[in-house]
Amino acid sequence: MTENLAAELAPRLRAAATAPWEVYAQRATRHEIHFNGDQIELVRGPLATHGYGLRLFRPAEKSIRVGFAASNQFDAGAIDRTVQRAEAAAQYASFPASKVELPGSAPSLPSLSIVDERFQADPAGTLDAFVAGLLAAFETTPRGVPSFGSIRATLAESSIANSEGLSAQFASTEAELEVAVKASGGPEGAPPGEFWVNRSARRVAEADLGVDVPTWVKLAEDMRRARAPSTGPQTVVFPADVLADIVPPVLGFRLSGPAELRQMGTTVGTAIAPPAVTVWDDGRLPWGTGTQPIDDEGTPEVRRALVENGVVSAHLYDSLHGAALGHPATGSALRGGGLGAAWYRFASGLSVSPTNLVIPPGPGGDVSELAEQVGEGIWLTQLGFPFPDPVAGTFGGEIRAAYRIHGGKIGEPLRGGTVGGPVLGPTLEGTLLGGVRAIGSRATLVGSFHAPPLLVDGVGVAGGP
Repeated sequence: MTENLAAELAPRLRAAATAPWEVYAQRATRHEIHFNGDQIELVRGPLATHGYGLRLFRPAEKSIRVGFAASNQFDAGAIDRTVQRAEAAAQYASFPASKVELPGSAPSLPSLSIVDERFQADPAGTLDAFVAGLLAAFETTPRGVPSFGSIRATLAESSIANSEGLSAQFASTEAELEVAVKASGGPEGAPPGEFWVNRSARRVAEADLGVDVPTWVKLAEDMRRARAPSTGPQTVVFPADVLADIVPPVLGFRLSGPAELRQMGTTVGTAIAPPAVTVWDDGRLPWGTGTQPIDDEGTPEVRRALVENGVVSAHLYDSLHGAALGHPATGSALRGGGLGAAWYRFASGLSVSPTNLVIPPGPGGDVSELAEQVGEGIWLTQLGFPFPDPVAGTFGGEIRAAYRIHGGKIGEPLRGGTVGGPVLGPTLEGTLLGGVRAIGSRATLVGSFHAPPLLVDGVGVAGGP
């Protein structure tokens, strides 16, 4: 790794700013390949950026004033101006805590699976090889082509320092894949079908393309003859790809200090799912996009249970909310979020968020065994814009790809209509987590979410007659 940017800033901040303060700095390099059909349209990189975000804490009557400012200028005058902007911002941001305790001293950082060493050593070559492998897989898969797509990958070096003596640095990688897959042709004369792929991962991985591309093409083909499902409460199987867009935003807020402080949270001891359901927040999950040795305040990451045997067992806190509510920080202070966050994280303020949410596998079996337990229902493959509402605890999205389950077998494709309802609520009845009847035996990692398929009863579906 290169120089520790936060450590370089610390001496100047000690001279220019009154304690307590913290600074998060980042140096990032990004490479991109964009393609149209089977033709490379644009290659960009290396694109480089670096900068830092400064947070100040100022005591006030029965509260703390918090100021934040970011900059990509590192000369002495620019640092002083950043301090002044943070001081000015603190006059308008009051938080109900009497003091804040920041992590102190330099932690011993564990070795975690968060760096794609191949990409780190040869960024351009790694992306070239990935795109070549992707297009080659399409060439050997009949009746399917990529309409357009891109692969974007970033190497980030993050560093944190504060007035309590903390100084730490670590590297990580992040890759974002987007592909629109189109299927057409054949004697049936149906209109083209399309399936969208959006993935975020720590690695630029080619190994699974031989399986993934045929799967994507089959989904695009099947959607050509899909029809809308029937309307009414139904049994639905939610795989990890779908759950990843629904569960983390809702649980991440409802089981957090910010929700607790606003009296919007789900309290510890509340049953939100059957006893078979457990949810962990695991900041050290191998290759999870939320994995890192410390959070963005410097608190070490661990694995903690948020839901045990269906009952809420803990909440997530950063240093501020922990101070206000009388709890230690849980390693949940994170910056940015969503695809591309590694590229601009230094400019983002902190929020309380889960790292990687994990639902352990259960005894429900594989795909065919889960379908057999469903009897009559839907195997959901992709939702368009599920719109999770963290405050209300609900979701609702368009069915982009699904299959009807009839007589315990996966059958005809479905598309159109919506699926939605509460994720959790005051009772288990009628909620996504409360309606879990079976948990699949094999988990899949999707970005920062690791879970098996969940078989859920009583899900609201709006489709055809």
